[in-house]
Amino acid sequence: MKSIDKLKRLTGEDKAPKKTEPVQPDSASSSERQSQLADLRGRIENVVTRGALRTRAAQEEARARGNRALCELLEGEEIENRHGRFFLAGGFLSGVSRHGHRSICEAFNFDMTAAGMLANNPVLGAYHPSDALFLDTETTGLSGGTGTMAFLIGLGWFEEGRFHIRQILARDFGEEPAALACLQEIAAQKKFLVTFNGKAFDVNLLATRFILNRMQSSLHELPHLDLLHPSRRLLGHRLENCRLATLEADILGVEREGDIPGWEIPQRYFDWLRRRDPRLLADIFEHNRLDVISMATLTAHLVDLLNAQALQQHAHPDDYLAAARLLLKKAGTAGVYKILEILGENACAELSLSSKKNLANLCKRTGRMDEAVRIWRRMLDCDPNDFYAVTELAKHLEHRARDYGQAKALIEKAMAGDNFFSEEEKDSLEHRLNRLNARKTL
Repeated sequence: MKSIDKLKRLTGEDKAPKKTEPVQPDSASSSERQSQLADLRGRIENVVTRGALRTRAAQEEARARGNRALCELLEGEEIENRHGRFFLAGGFLSGVSRHGHRSICEAFNFDMTAAGMLANNPVLGAYHPSDALFLDTETTGLSGGTGTMAFLIGLGWFEEGRFHIRQILARDFGEEPAALACLQEIAAQKKFLVTFNGKAFDVNLLATRFILNRMQSSLHELPHLDLLHPSRRLLGHRLENCRLATLEADILGVEREGDIPGWEIPQRYFDWLRRRDPRLLADIFEHNRLDVISMATLTAHLVDLLNAQALQQHAHPDDYLAAARLLLKKAGTAGVYKILEILGENACAELSLSSKKNLANLCKRTGRMDEAVRIWRRMLDCDPNDFYAVTELAKHLEHRARDYGQAKALIEKAMAGDNFFSEEEKDSLEHRLNRLNARKTL
């Protein structure tokens, strides 16, 4: 029997009068039933109210207990501003602290002109590394959208010889406005952003959250260095992918032990909302902290590739070659010369075949023909039938050195030996050979 039926039976409401027998109203009986019903309803309301109060009190106690434990575990504190309360954790790294292959002090004074080239924004050249705000978020979902909130915002910046880190936590959805206000206050003191995939995700998400909370923000107006794109351009040639974790392991020498995977983070936060166990958030804070630090050292690494003062111990010659191609496109030949200088005989030996071709082309385009010729000859020493090396060296001998006999001998030797030239390549070599024969008869 349904609860409503039980209630009707108890109050007598289920006893409907028969149509064939007119019912005479009994005012005393009706008043008594109404009184009983009102009393019963009052008791039910009291039970529901007491239950709700107990539940609310238990939730408040759990929340307070969780907040106290959070402060103890993560060395932070509750902060209050005009928008409400939130949790703020902070710390710093001294210059001598190491992060993988690098010490933090190596990232303090990276070249801002090079940083501007990485960002494709020369405005950054007028700033100082201390003007940078490194930003990374942890969210309630990885796909974005208006339903996704950045519950943890990690920030980092250089100040007085140390790398400062702040982590802003919205302990529940109601604390988001206060957390965003703190972010805006810090961002207002900086001149440009550094993120990893922030142009596509973090900054757009935060801009949406400011709008939804009817709050003003200048975050999206700051010049922006998104490290994902230059990392792909300079390092992607030798990596399985360009995720930050991959760059840390293969480029920066950072080894994370017990790191929480990104896909698990949203569920951890939802579990925190239910259980208020700070241990659920500890791994997320550490994951976020390492992301912020890695962005600082990755920036220094990419800038050093462009500056090319010396061949770094943990860099590959192909990385410098990729940097030279970027410099040639952005800044002309001046910066390329330095890279070509450090890519000497030993470095060139480590280059892949395709990289040797690119290096020779760079030398050719920057007027360093003697170096280009040496590379082509070394390539032919390894493979006398390399079509690219045969063609480029023959073109040099014909058009620049005017040594038609040596150019002719080079092509005849390549075509006479065992080779795997395509029909198109054979036609190209025969056409060049015929032209050389014609020159000799003139």
